Amino acid sequence: MRPTKLSLALTAWLLFISPAWGQEAKKLQKLRIGIPTRSMSSFPQMVAQRQGFYQQEGFDLELIVVSSGIPAIQAVIAGDLDYATTGNVATLAALRGMPVRNVMVSSTATDQVVVVRPEIRRVEDLKGKVLGVAGVRSVSDVSLRLLLTKYGLLPDVDVKIVSLGGSGLRLASLQGGKIDGTLLSPPHNKAAVTLGFRELFSMKDLRGVPSGGLATSLRKIQNDPDSITRAIRITLRAIQFIKRNKEETVKLMSKELAIKDKEISSMIYDDGIKLYSDTGTPTDASMLEEIGIAKEFLGISRDVAIAEVADWSFARAALKGLK
Repeated sequence: MRPTKLSLALTAWLLFISPAWGQEAKKLQKLRIGIPTRSMSSFPQMVAQRQGFYQQEGFDLELIVVSSGIPAIQAVIAGDLDYATTGNVATLAALRGMPVRNVMVSSTATDQVVVVRPEIRRVEDLKGKVLGVAGVRSVSDVSLRLLLTKYGLLPDVDVKIVSLGGSGLRLASLQGGKIDGTLLSPPHNKAAVTLGFRELFSMKDLRGVPSGGLATSLRKIQNDPDSITRAIRITLRAIQFIKRNKEETVKLMSKELAIKDKEISSMIYDDGIKLYSDTGTPTDASMLEEIGIAKEFLGISRDVAIAEVADWSFARAALKGLK
């Protein structure tokens, strides 16, 4: 009996879908990224996940909140995370000899703001107060100590600094009267303002250094370079999407960051896109400034090259591929 057109079509269909006869669907590579909190600094990863960018590049993404920077870096080195987004902490870790490098930046400057009780009007007024940070040597801890020192206040002497965890916990502690101030990123700083608190100081006016991005282990750089380029390309695609699609992005902010007020969402969006990097790489000047701050914090006097803390070759390759 000669095969009919229907039987031929059915055979072809079975060959296509069956692993026994056809090519098995490619399994997605598990990807774990540690973020300090769900905020605008880690928002590109959330957008990329929602838009299917990770799946298109062959990844199954899991975003894991790790509120303190050093544990996130330690998890990257141990292989429990593929990337951490706490770039400033990664720079500190690399200078301490830990096998980790920054491979991209997502923001050209920090979006953190010092938020305080309404009666505090100057940085000098923080003397005798209690301030909350995410954890010891977290980005918020390092940044806050730099600010206090610049204004002549001694951390842990003139100002008490306590570790509390992520932005949501610190905002709750501020609202509950347990602390007098803390560093918050959008949307938490704007939420604090609606509750009657004051934005005292924008950290980008103190530090012109890059913020956020991706940091990974030297082991991954050596053994899995292609996946690094792909992960960076995804983040750059997400940043492009954010900058070109305000209406859709504001809707995503409502879902991912729980910002329900459209006016606040619009304000955060307008501020945020000014900081997002189009290239994934910072200027040498800004990176040297970050290294200088880290050296001062760690008490290091020797010269430090950018290559000791960062490898931008993957970001350059990702940008080239994206174009």
